[in-house]
Amino acid sequence: MSSFHMFRLAVELIGRKVMMIESSVHRCGAISSAGVSLSKRQLCSSCPATSDRTLKEQNYENAVSTLNTFQSNYSVLQDSIKRKHQDDSKHISDITKFLDRIGIPLSRLDRLPVIHVSGSKGKGSTCAMVESILRNNGYRTGFFSSPHLVTVTERIRLDGVPIANERFAEHFWNIYNRLVTTRDCADDLPSYFCFLTIMAMEVFLHEKVDVGVIEVGIGGRYDSTNVLRNTQTVGITSLGLEHTQLLGETLEEIAWQKAGIIKPGCDVFTTLQPANALKVIQRECHQMKATLHITPIRLDEYDWVIKPALLNEACAAEELNTSLAVQIASNWIRRTRPNVLTVNSQTVPKNIAEGVDRCFWPGRLQRVAVGDRRTLYLDGAHTVESIDVCVRWFASKSLSHHHKLLIFNTTGERDSYKLLSILSRTIQFDAAFFTPNVAFSLATRADTVNHNFPVEQQLHRCEENCMLWQTQLCNRRGFRYDSVDSVFKQIEKMYPLASPHCDILITGSIHLLGAALTALKMEGYANNSS
Repeated sequence: MSSFHMFRLAVELIGRKVMMIESSVHRCGAISSAGVSLSKRQLCSSCPATSDRTLKEQNYENAVSTLNTFQSNYSVLQDSIKRKHQDDSKHISDITKFLDRIGIPLSRLDRLPVIHVSGSKGKGSTCAMVESILRNNGYRTGFFSSPHLVTVTERIRLDGVPIANERFAEHFWNIYNRLVTTRDCADDLPSYFCFLTIMAMEVFLHEKVDVGVIEVGIGGRYDSTNVLRNTQTVGITSLGLEHTQLLGETLEEIAWQKAGIIKPGCDVFTTLQPANALKVIQRECHQMKATLHITPIRLDEYDWVIKPALLNEACAAEELNTSLAVQIASNWIRRTRPNVLTVNSQTVPKNIAEGVDRCFWPGRLQRVAVGDRRTLYLDGAHTVESIDVCVRWFASKSLSHHHKLLIFNTTGERDSYKLLSILSRTIQFDAAFFTPNVAFSLATRADTVNHNFPVEQQLHRCEENCMLWQTQLCNRRGFRYDSVDSVFKQIEKMYPLASPHCDILITGSIHLLGAALTALKMEGYANNSS
């Protein structure tokens, strides 16, 4: 038996012992020592979480492996769909309970200064830009986002840098052990996303950040992150149809979900939205006595003290996200350091412009050179709208005489045909490769295991996508492989270095991008360390 499995067994035995004690409590009403009654929570808290031996095994690798045993995001989503909103607030009530069990009641969480951002498109990019601007203005920042490209540490960043493995492990085991020893039953633990949300908030409180930038997971109103009650600055990015089985089948329903993060008296920033969606946001602001701000759609509408380089090459989507980020960050600076910025000024000072230019957000319209003859174009687009932005970006950057190759995968309930149709009719690809979000045929690290979508399920989807590409979309050169590494090896055979430059667009799933970087041993491009 492996040491890790011995550790899990020890934890389970302790859990059973706790439940036996709890059973005695229920039967006898209390267990008394020297005439003093102990509550169930006190009894659990007094139980040792681990032995001396297992303490040595509370490392990063085992932390990720243990995290992977929690209920997956996909499973949580399916459960939510089955409930059909009969118990919508379950995620928030659950995280409230778990936070309380690790010593973070809502009254303490209220002291965490946060910016909360929801939306359908570009919320991660907008959050990254907000964080970069505030960090460039001297704030100590925390940033919680999802999903990750390569390692789970990317989801929790301090001052723009993913939390170190050792610190991740320290915080993970501290929270995990406390939750295990206070649970009411074996399943009384958070889901994967809920645990990481708890962990991010615990880390940010522990590190005393000046501001935590929190990206919503799915929706907003009933998302685990919406446990936050004292949000003063809120952002809502561009809205579109997504997760319709859960959030609703109309734009109005989705807008209602996204606007659910609006808190009483806060400032709300959003970009130009469809009229029906904007009305929903306006109504929510009115009910919450919040102030709504519609941000400019073009960056040249601002008076820049120095113009960021982005101004010269940003596509429309980047302009929308950047404008929203500038307004959100400026609002925060005015709230916390009113002497720095003039109220309602459209003049953008140097420190904000520099924050825009210094923003790094991997996997979103990202170019990476691989030697002299290969360029990767990485974008995690997975909706019709985002694929349209992605393909226009690729078309504008790829030179006409370059080979154009596509590496593609989708997971979940994405409509592959619609996405591939946009790619096929916009770009004349020389070849397309369909592969699971797997770097190598055999997983080498716990971070790379995708428990939401098993490899067998992904391989079946790849077969379907390859058939769509060749038959319905009439493209002759479509290939299916078992791993991204296999794809790159085939590209080397088909297009040797002596041939013209290859521009390789990798899209359809953010996890596919991480697998590509891992296969090329270029993981540093996921955290700006290269």
